[in-house]
Amino acid sequence: MREACAQLARAEVADLCLGKLFAKAPYGEDGVWPCEPLREVIEDLQSEDMARGICNGIYNARGVYYRGEGGAQEREIAEKYRVWSNALQFSHPFVAARVLGQVVRRYEAEASREDTEAGVRRRMFT
Repeated sequence: MREACAQLARAEVADLCLGKLFAKAPYGEDGVWPCEPLREVIEDLQSEDMARGICNGIYNARGVYYRGEGGAQEREIAEKYRVWSNALQFSHPFVAARVLGQVVRRYEAEASREDTEAGVRRRMFT
């Protein structure tokens, strides 16, 4: 599929879409996300576009959620992905750094933004 899309000058879009699909992968036997076969595929391909698609897929899969004050929810999610990243850093460095690390950075940035907005709201209403 990737080869056919590349022939049509759609390699980037193909990898983004594959990444979004891969974001729905199950956990591995070891309890770490993603499952072992997918880790191998991602590690072998080392596609930045696929990594971006996975990150977007994970972020969008969160759906509707209750917004508490500050970024505690986002930090909790970031920590979950950080633990998985640490577990894979030697066996699957691309998956750990580029895929899971990207998810961690995105949720940490979101947490920081939510903390800032909560601080502004407190100052405005006190």
